[in-house]
Amino acid sequence: MRVPAGRAAVAAVVITIAAACSGSDSTGTTPATPCAAANVVTLDTLQAITLPAASANCLEMDAGTGTYVIVPHFAATASDTNTVRYEIGPLGAASADVASAHAMSPALVAGIRTAPAKRRWATAAAFDHTRHELARTLASRLREDPGTRIATTAALAVAQSNPPPPLGSTRVFSVCGNLNCSSFKLDTAVLKFVGTNVMLYQSQDAPAEPNGFTDEQLAALASVFDQTLYPIDASTFAAPTDIDANGHEIVLISPKVNSLVTNSQCQQSGYVAGFFFAGDLILGYSGGNNGEIYYSISPDPSGTFSCAHTVSDVGDVGGGTFLHETLHMTNFGQKVLINGLPDTEEEFLDEGMARIAEELGSLHYEALFPWPTGRTSSSQLFPDSAEGYISGDLYNSYQYLLSPGPNTGTITIPNGSNLEDSGAEWLFLRWLGDQYGSAIFGSIVRSALTGQANLEAQAGQPMAALFGEQRLALYSDSLLGVPRTAVAAPYRYSSRNLRQLFQAVFNAEGGPTSQFPFAFPIEPAPLTAGAKVTGSMLKGSTNFYRFTAPATGSAALLHFAMPGGGSFPTALGAQVTVLRCGTGTSECQ
Repeated sequence: MRVPAGRAAVAAVVITIAAACSGSDSTGTTPATPCAAANVVTLDTLQAITLPAASANCLEMDAGTGTYVIVPHFAATASDTNTVRYEIGPLGAASADVASAHAMSPALVAGIRTAPAKRRWATAAAFDHTRHELARTLASRLREDPGTRIATTAALAVAQSNPPPPLGSTRVFSVCGNLNCSSFKLDTAVLKFVGTNVMLYQSQDAPAEPNGFTDEQLAALASVFDQTLYPIDASTFAAPTDIDANGHEIVLISPKVNSLVTNSQCQQSGYVAGFFFAGDLILGYSGGNNGEIYYSISPDPSGTFSCAHTVSDVGDVGGGTFLHETLHMTNFGQKVLINGLPDTEEEFLDEGMARIAEELGSLHYEALFPWPTGRTSSSQLFPDSAEGYISGDLYNSYQYLLSPGPNTGTITIPNGSNLEDSGAEWLFLRWLGDQYGSAIFGSIVRSALTGQANLEAQAGQPMAALFGEQRLALYSDSLLGVPRTAVAAPYRYSSRNLRQLFQAVFNAEGGPTSQFPFAFPIEPAPLTAGAKVTGSMLKGSTNFYRFTAPATGSAALLHFAMPGGGSFPTALGAQVTVLRCGTGTSECQ
C-alpha cells in the first residue's frame, strides 16, 4: 500500500505495529515470516506515517529502500513517573541493549545532569508546582463553598468601578512568606505608576537608588508591562479577570519575594523571580489580596534580603516572568471563576502555555528588530531585547532533546517539572500553534475543558495523531540539505527552524560544552538487522532510532513491543512514527 504524505495519511491508513507478524517468534529464535500483503506500507522518500502498536501486525521495509528514522513514543498523559520498558528492532533478531545515542562518556553525562544552569531554576520549578497544587485545592474548596463562589463570581460581573488611587498613596499587601505559601507577611507599598492596564506598587522596604530603581526606571519598566506585555497576553489568550473592579493588573515589587529563599538556597538552586497567587482571586481568602496581582523581586545589589540582584537583573527577568505569571493568572480565572470548573488546567498544559507566553515576548521584539538590527553582534540570532524571553525555552528544549526518554512534557511531576519537561512542553505547544494558528492558544485557555480533552477538542485531532506528527517534527524539521517543503507540513515547524536555533545556541555557548555537547541535540540510536534493542520511556515521551534496510534480499520487519514481545497497555498510546529518508547521503543526516 502506498501511503500519501501529510496529515490525511495518518488519519486514513489503518495499519498497526506490534509484537510480531504471524508465525514469527518475538524472542528472535526463529526467522520472521513476511507480513500479509495488506499490511505492507510503501513510503516515498521523506514521507512518514504513524502506526499504533496495538495488534499482531508489522511494518515491512523493502530491501534497497534506504534509511528510515523510527520514533517510538507513548501518546499519553498521566500523573506518575514510572518508566516503561520496551524492545524495538527487526523481527527475527536477538535482543541487546543499545548504547546512548550520542555515545556520551559517563563524565559528560554527569556534567549535564549536575550543570549549574540546571540547578539554578530548581527552586522556581518546585515553587510553580507548589502553587499549582495549592490552586487546585482552592478551586476544589471554592466549588464546595457556594457562598464564597457566589461572592467571587458576582465580583466578575461588576464593570470597572474602583478608580485607581492617587500616585504616592500606600497600600498594605499580604505576601507569601515561604515557598509553601502557608504563612504570609505584610508589606506596605507605594503606588508609583498607573497605566492603561497596569498599576505598579513598590515596597517601602525596597532599596532606594542608587541600589534600587529610580522613578524613571520604574516608569520605563511599568510602561513595558502596561503597553507591550499585558496586551500580548490579553490578545493571545484572554484578559485576566478583574474581581477588584479597578480595571488593572497590579504589579508589586517587593523584597519579600527575594526573601522567599536564603542567600545559600539562591546560590544552590536558584530563586523566585516573580509569581501569581491564586488565593488573591478568591474574595475573603485569608492571605489573599482580593485582586489580580503579579509579585516581583526587587533590586538588591548588596544582598540584604537574599542573593544579590541589580536593577538590570530585575529588568532582564521581569518581562518574561510577567508574561508567564499573567498567563497562570488568566488560566485560573478562566477555568475556575468564569467556567466554574472544580479544578485548574492540568499542570503540563498550564506550564506549557506559560512558556508560550514568554516566547510571545521574544516574537514581538524579533519583529521589531529584524536581523541584524538591535543586536550587540551581527552573529546573534535574536536581538538583545528578545533574548530574555526565549533563552530559557532554547536551553530547556535542547536539554530535553538531548535525553528525551526519561523526560516528558505531558505528565505532572510530583515535585514540579524539571527543565527538560519545560522544554518538551514548549516544543509541543509551539508546534501546535504552528499547525493550527496562534488562535488555538486562546481557545485552550478559554475552554471549559482541561488537559488532553482540551487539546484534542481545540485541535480537532486525537492525541495519538498530534503526538505522532509532533514527535517526528522534532527531528524532521529543517533537515540539512533538504528544502523545507520537501517534508509534509505536519512534520515540521513553521515559525522556528530547530536546527538553526540549536546551532545558534551551540555557537553562543562555545560548544561543545557539558550542557551543549552537539550542534543538534538529536542523534538517533542505531538499529541493525542483527539485534532488537531495549529501552525505556516515560509516558508522554519519545526516543529516536535510525535503521537502514538491507541492500538486497528480504524485507526488514519492524518490531515494537513490551520486552519479550508482549502488547502494551492501551492507556499508554504506544505507537511508532516512521520517516523514510531514502537512499541518498544527505537526507536525515
